[in-house]
Amino acid sequence: MKRKVEIAGGGIAGLSAGALFARRGWEVNVHEQGSEIREVGAGIYIKNNSLEVLEKLGVLDRIRGQGTVLERAQIQFADGTVKQERPLRDKSRVHTFARQVLIEGLRDAALAAGVNIVTGSRVTGALPGKGLLTADGGLHEADLVIAADGVHSAVRNSQKMGGGFTELPTIINRYLIEGRAFTPQPKTVEHWSGNRRIGVTPSGPDHTYVYMVAPAWDATAARFPIDVEDWSRRFPKIADLMAVLHPAEGTQYHYGLVKCPKWSVGNIAILGDAAHGLPPTLGQGAGLTLMNAYALAHLVADADDVAAAVSAWEQRVRFISDRTQAWAVRYDWFTRQWPTSLDFARPLVAWSFGQFKCLNERMRVADRGLAQAGIDMMGEVRP
Repeated sequence: MKRKVEIAGGGIAGLSAGALFARRGWEVNVHEQGSEIREVGAGIYIKNNSLEVLEKLGVLDRIRGQGTVLERAQIQFADGTVKQERPLRDKSRVHTFARQVLIEGLRDAALAAGVNIVTGSRVTGALPGKGLLTADGGLHEADLVIAADGVHSAVRNSQKMGGGFTELPTIINRYLIEGRAFTPQPKTVEHWSGNRRIGVTPSGPDHTYVYMVAPAWDATAARFPIDVEDWSRRFPKIADLMAVLHPAEGTQYHYGLVKCPKWSVGNIAILGDAAHGLPPTLGQGAGLTLMNAYALAHLVADADDVAAAVSAWEQRVRFISDRTQAWAVRYDWFTRQWPTSLDFARPLVAWSFGQFKCLNERMRVADRGLAQAGIDMMGEVRP
């Protein structure tokens, strides 16, 4: 008899986990409260650890032509000087896509693997050892329950695990604009001016992804639509971009942080933002999610004792997410709270992030993937 997994959430975490378990012979139901599978947002960075999983799923081949392979990453100050530059290759490789392209690729892979996607199904909680609870009063019995339902996870909250979501005092605006006029080269550039940052990145052959970050206490920066004159004054080298962004469709939200003391309760696994929501400063939200989904399927799918295997999964892989989350928070603090009286030292700190190998490797620990946890992406698990 097939074993069954019930998954709360039809985003990156839920669809990837669903496809991975279905490929291992499990019956899989993914519950999505929306009327369709759709990703809110603009562009997304897919780094080495994400790419390894997408390659295993065949998703990268499906969507490759709709993305951009980045060759290098730069930090530029407002006067146009480059303060940091990194080549993006090997374990540091990065592709960019529109978020909707990625979610549709994962949806198609899940459906091809035999996953049943149930839209309009709102999850309200779970019962350890039993299954998933939905708003229509249903109890969906399962051998494994996966909570992939985001930072405000109903499943996580139903287990009274402690922790939860905290809003951080940083605001980000995100846009996906037509054309590559501002990104003719395959590189990502983050422009810095005091405590504000603007990232400009090609996202496929016909789009550019732009994000704008500022402290929440910066009232002028928090205006939405943006104050073109103010942002242009702060970033004169890319002033033409501000006129394009002002009328463009975009989103604005606060950075957030999820502290989840436990990722497992019996046969319930907490996955994705529900487990480790973090500021997007290192571009690893999707990366950690895909990596942990792969490890979960790899370590649990063939286990005799599902609950024990889920607990062992958390113990084996969690350290990568915890370290990445800590560095993402530090990076957010540095860019938001660095005193303006010490602006003269900011270039040196920015340079050190890229130039000191030990610092860079610690900050980008997730880029190196599951090999650090003894999991070989070719299929073997080392003790």
